[in-house]
Amino acid sequence: METDWCDWLAEGLIENGCQYLSVALLEGAERVQEGVRKAADRLNFPLQSDQTISEKIGYEVALTYSYGKKRSAFLTHGFSLPVAMDPLMSSIYTGVAGGFVIIALDGTPPLPYSSGCDPVSLAMFAKMPVLELAAFGEIPLGIRQAFTLSEKYGTPVMLHLDTKIPLGDSPGQGKAGRRRKTEFEKNPARWAATPRFRFLLHKQLNQRLKDIAGSNPKDLVRLTEGKTPKLGIICTHANAALVEPWARRHDVSVLSVRMPFPLPLDPVSRFVETHASVIVIEDRFPTIQFQLPQREKVKGRWTDPALDRVFSWDGETLAKALDAWKAGKNLDLASAPSPDDPEPEGTLTKLGDLLAGFKAKTQSFTLVADKTPLTAGLPVDHFVSRGGAISVAAGFHHAGESDAPPVLGITDSSAFLHYGIQATTNAIYNTSRVKCLLLVRPEHASLLKGFLNAMEQVDTIPFNPGAKTATKKLKVPATQAVTFYTIPMEEAV
Repeated sequence: METDWCDWLAEGLIENGCQYLSVALLEGAERVQEGVRKAADRLNFPLQSDQTISEKIGYEVALTYSYGKKRSAFLTHGFSLPVAMDPLMSSIYTGVAGGFVIIALDGTPPLPYSSGCDPVSLAMFAKMPVLELAAFGEIPLGIRQAFTLSEKYGTPVMLHLDTKIPLGDSPGQGKAGRRRKTEFEKNPARWAATPRFRFLLHKQLNQRLKDIAGSNPKDLVRLTEGKTPKLGIICTHANAALVEPWARRHDVSVLSVRMPFPLPLDPVSRFVETHASVIVIEDRFPTIQFQLPQREKVKGRWTDPALDRVFSWDGETLAKALDAWKAGKNLDLASAPSPDDPEPEGTLTKLGDLLAGFKAKTQSFTLVADKTPLTAGLPVDHFVSRGGAISVAAGFHHAGESDAPPVLGITDSSAFLHYGIQATTNAIYNTSRVKCLLLVRPEHASLLKGFLNAMEQVDTIPFNPGAKTATKKLKVPATQAVTFYTIPMEEAV
């Protein structure tokens, strides 16, 4: 995450009158909050920013501001958004009274430790409007459009930030937007909707999406006209910087879509009708192609196996594909990036070496690790979903025989704060004997210390995998149901 990215976000939020920002546990969260604090102080604007340990909680707190007619935003990784699906789906039905924007960071291809969730297709499933950017410098514009849509139609709106878009210049000195007072209007038929009222809200939701798709299409699409009618390209706004240079060289028309859902069908359908063949360039899931009413002459991920193998467009792969289409040749992209490509090594080489040596000394242990940024390359016996190491270790305890090898879970503080707290509570409640290495990020150290000290049935033991006593320390019988061996990351790396 780049500094100017954080600055653009802070300026864009304050310029558009956002008064609350909830930030999920993600890399660079502290820099985002610092940028927000500095911009809020400089412009004397009451923008509060909190870092939340759970996407569900963060979504709910930010959503509450919008119930009271204030503008609020929720910043998260796209792959973590499913954690907030319960309040997210509910808020799509009930809608909002003030502007509410979900800012979803997304990398293509996804990070190796991510869920692989495509936030754009998730938003389509949830019936949430999505706006895209072509550069980080468009963040203030994107935030303004998202808040405008949200308030006009009373719905949460996603602003999708793909990390491959250009960074742009540093932002200028903007002005603060309008401050709003909390005004909650009681309406049980909406905010406390029973199944009967939910049915009515669902009909309103479908009509709302039709209205949004037909609203001001000039702002939601960008047409770059070429002279050849044989080929036209429809692309997401995030891919426009890759598509348009090729199109200019070959005099091909490009329709760049700023709102991939709900798709502005009138300008998109006219574009399809005026070209003999159309290619849709989008990442990971055929969101745009899926919504097209006429698909006979349209190639895309949904209908072309070669396109479906491409997990993330880059300049070289895209040029190869477009050259083949223009020449009327069969597409051959077997060497393109794929989700099945080998994953990169973990980032903690030193910690990996320490644990490799530790594993060599303690062959009797079964090592189970959450798949997180800090554990991705570690030599373990079994990777599980984020937060699952404690639960799996508890399961081994209940399922194992007296002579079964001991189990050691491995997780990091981010995954623990997300999901491990519930697993720890469950292990204590069911008297499971669990031992877990807890890799503590510096930004989480004080929070974790206070939490673990407050839990009477948890042992917390500082641990150094490279020490000669490491194996002995792990073999000492636990006095409590759950034992955490904490490793400060500033010491391990």
